[in-house]
Amino acid sequence: MSAVRAIADRYLDSLAPHEPAAAQALGRQAADRLPDFTPGWAEARRALDESTAAELRALDPSEVSPGDRGLHAAMIERLDSEVSLFDTGFTPRLLAPLATPVHFIREAFDDTVVTADAAGDAVLARLAAVPATLADLRRRLEWSRDEGARGRFSGGGVAGATQVAVVADQIASWIDPDGMDYFGSLRTEGLDATRTARLASLAAEASAAFAAFEEFLRSDLSADAPVQDAVGEEVYQATSRAFLGSDLDLDEIYAYGWSELERLVGESRRIASELTQTPVDADVTRRAVALLEATGEQALSGRDEISAWLRDRVDQTIAQLDGTAFDLPSDIGEVECVVTEAASGVVYYLPGAPDGSSPSKIVWTIPRGRSSIATWHEVTSVHHEGVPGHHLEHAINRANASLHPWQRYLCEVHGYAEGWAHYAEGLADELGLIRTPAERLGMVFGQIWRSVRIVADLGLHTNRPIPGNSLTDATTWTPELARTFLRDLAMTDDHTAIFEVDRYFGWPGQALAFKVGAKLWRDAREQSRERLGADFDLKRFHSDALGAGPMGLGPLRATLLADR
Repeated sequence: MSAVRAIADRYLDSLAPHEPAAAQALGRQAADRLPDFTPGWAEARRALDESTAAELRALDPSEVSPGDRGLHAAMIERLDSEVSLFDTGFTPRLLAPLATPVHFIREAFDDTVVTADAAGDAVLARLAAVPATLADLRRRLEWSRDEGARGRFSGGGVAGATQVAVVADQIASWIDPDGMDYFGSLRTEGLDATRTARLASLAAEASAAFAAFEEFLRSDLSADAPVQDAVGEEVYQATSRAFLGSDLDLDEIYAYGWSELERLVGESRRIASELTQTPVDADVTRRAVALLEATGEQALSGRDEISAWLRDRVDQTIAQLDGTAFDLPSDIGEVECVVTEAASGVVYYLPGAPDGSSPSKIVWTIPRGRSSIATWHEVTSVHHEGVPGHHLEHAINRANASLHPWQRYLCEVHGYAEGWAHYAEGLADELGLIRTPAERLGMVFGQIWRSVRIVADLGLHTNRPIPGNSLTDATTWTPELARTFLRDLAMTDDHTAIFEVDRYFGWPGQALAFKVGAKLWRDAREQSRERLGADFDLKRFHSDALGAGPMGLGPLRATLLADR
């Protein structure tokens, strides 16, 4: 075994007792467990990340074979980034509208079916662990608060007041007996009386534990939560660098975001003008949306109809792509298409467990009370989350036996993954997967959305002034201006606009990952095309690029742009 892979093995082995995904990556059973959110593991994990990175750096170049250079670079960058996120306080204090420990605990039961076998018993064991895991998380947030008060973290030890309140509100919606009643509505199949009674008891205990955690957030932690949402230039530079895995010129990115935003708004107005047969002006996109809604363009009603459409669209996309731009893994179609309800609509992807105990899922949440959904607006999200986006990238990486299990299953880099998925949206159009002018308008709205993310996220956190532009006369960023951009330019609904801006404050710098990462993938493809000329092959480029495995944008750039 190579020196690099031996270090990676030891690292995974150290993670495994605390993180079920790491255990499963090593082939160990862990479906009955939840992650360790204790403060002790938070401290130990930081020390492990730092020492492992140092061990990798200490290797003599002769000990790093050509086949291990990607793993070596990817691990050093990721471990350094994890240490940086810890030192800002981001990881210890993490509360935000999505993808936090609170959400991981709940999502461990998404679309779960409790069965009368070992798999069902594992779900019950996992459910039994919810109260203790939430108690551990509470202790970690209290510890983070104390450490922050001592000045340990550059960004403080408590999440902003908005983030604390948003998560508390989300928890309230999950356990509302008159609404979602999340744990009380877990699906079952063939349960005997004993398991049925145990499930009911554990579900009630889980809901009660979440209620207690909600109360802790509202009555305790919120008292110490800073009112100021922005993190400032120094912390933003650290968190954005960690999320993207590369050093960043924030001024250059800010200018790029504005340039893209103006270009794409112009494109949306051109498409809208053609749809409505009316002049191009500031209101033409709103007229186009009203027309599409009035005519019921690509409208679906009910969860069954939406679910059938989603499954059919994914299957047709897989059939159209296989052998053209990609050689797809044989199990690419093994993804569940789930439709559920939530306060606001969003499409997202959940990769399956490394041991196969839970499948990959494309989840479409539809707003409660909505009787009809227009798919033209969300086709680009299906491409982003499914194929050729997140699901394809995960499926290819997980099928790549040459990658170390850490890289196949645990190396999560927002710049890489979200960059690929956003690149995939444009690629879908190039490959003929966008079928109607309405779907193209929806795709452009999605690209505008990601451009707003750049300028609003940077502007709100670092107080960069708004340059002269054709879209607003404002010179200073406010949360309401960011929401206005989302509503008026990307045509999001009010719930989504509010959620988005809350998200920016909770994950400073993560919003850059989409367009900045996509730009790297596009630039690398064009440079490869220029270098190879007539010998350039799109399928070969994608195979080579994804074959390198997940890594930060810095190592990825070096890998993709290296002469071959």
